[in-house]
Amino acid sequence: MKAASILNDVLGPVMRGPSSSHTAGSYHIGRLIRSLAGDAPASAAFAFDPAGSYAATYRQQGVDLALAAGLMGWEITDKRFARALELAPRSGLDVRFRVAPLDGADHPNTVRARIATKSGSRFEVIAKSVGGGSVEVTSVDGKAVRLDGRGRAVLQVGGAKRTIPSLFYLRRGAPLFDSAAGAVALARRRRASLGRVALAHEAGLLGLSEREVIDEILRRFEIMRDSVRQGLAGRGLGMKLLRPTAGRIFRAEAGGRLAAGGLPVRAAARAMAALHVSNSGGIVCAAPTGGSAGVLPGIMVTLAEEKGVACEKAALALLAAGAVGLVVAARATFAAEVAGCQVEIGAAGAMAAAAVVEAAEGSAAQAADAAAISLQNTMGSVCDLVQGMCEIPCHTRNAVAASSAFVCADLVLGGYVNPVPLDETIDASFASGRMLPPELRCTAKGGLAVTPSAVSLKRKTAW
Repeated sequence: MKAASILNDVLGPVMRGPSSSHTAGSYHIGRLIRSLAGDAPASAAFAFDPAGSYAATYRQQGVDLALAAGLMGWEITDKRFARALELAPRSGLDVRFRVAPLDGADHPNTVRARIATKSGSRFEVIAKSVGGGSVEVTSVDGKAVRLDGRGRAVLQVGGAKRTIPSLFYLRRGAPLFDSAAGAVALARRRRASLGRVALAHEAGLLGLSEREVIDEILRRFEIMRDSVRQGLAGRGLGMKLLRPTAGRIFRAEAGGRLAAGGLPVRAAARAMAALHVSNSGGIVCAAPTGGSAGVLPGIMVTLAEEKGVACEKAALALLAAGAVGLVVAARATFAAEVAGCQVEIGAAGAMAAAAVVEAAEGSAAQAADAAAISLQNTMGSVCDLVQGMCEIPCHTRNAVAASSAFVCADLVLGGYVNPVPLDETIDASFASGRMLPPELRCTAKGGLAVTPSAVSLKRKTAW
């Protein structure tokens, strides 16, 4: 198991959509390669294995844009991001992409990069994006390395020493827990909520004050809130398959024109709104991934605006969600390429259920149980994204996960006794996800993705 961080691995990165593993992870690979080069690269030739997810999705999910932006040293939030390939030649960068067999590719998001720098040096890198924006460089010029951007490193590349800066918060302490049972036991001993023990964990792990952690969580909450506002307004969006409908649904509910309506439906519409922004290449906070970046904004904005949950309480609710995500990161993965949609939108729904319990002042045990039953409801969920994009069925899955978070929380708060604890549920979800064939793990080769209607959908212009 790994010691995960909420800010590094769960409620982040802050990124441009649509995908944390494809867009944000690829950007991080680009930044690491730029550091390895020592100066600005002059050319980069990338290859993706035909059996992997990258090969099927690198154009649709902005892998090419992200790699180019990272190589040029831009921030992922740079306004020029969508023009990275167009502007690369003006920066003296020739960047090319192809699909070709990669020997030893052990992950669906494996990439080989052959780099030439402006000073004339050349080197080859093998890297992989492993989920939620996390990456690993595994080989430089045929020599095994392990470079993940989580600490400063010094490597010998082409006869020269290269200092590689960290891309994330540095780990400075030990984790307080790595299991749901451990978190619940700690909360019981401290007579604290799940959000409180998650706050203590994050501050100690990263060497930050609790105030600093809360302030950063609230900064990311504002990014979530902004994505909901922009998505509901429906302006400045540019999805490739869907038209923005979140605002229309929200207004229909307000006008009493729906069959049921109510708070869960409004949360669902807000979740769709945030995903509208993500799939338009807008700025979102992965929670825990880009493909699931609507769920937590949907429920958190609903809690804040309709239940009067104030800033500090909202931060603790997000931290409770983060605690669940920590356990998923430690025991499983956030990569649909590895285990299907249950570890992305399924994990987000579990996190959201815990956040609702925290906001309702429930116990850590109740938050963990609400997360468990939420995840039990998504067990075996496939990743069958239509035409390789995080739009269909991702929008409605985000919406339903946000809506059901309230139901799962209320079931537990109302007295339901969950017989299968969260740790075992996560293990079972991960195991079932790994049993899925590659066609159902983010390759767009099965499920809804191969139905006649999905295949025949016309794409709109890119961002």
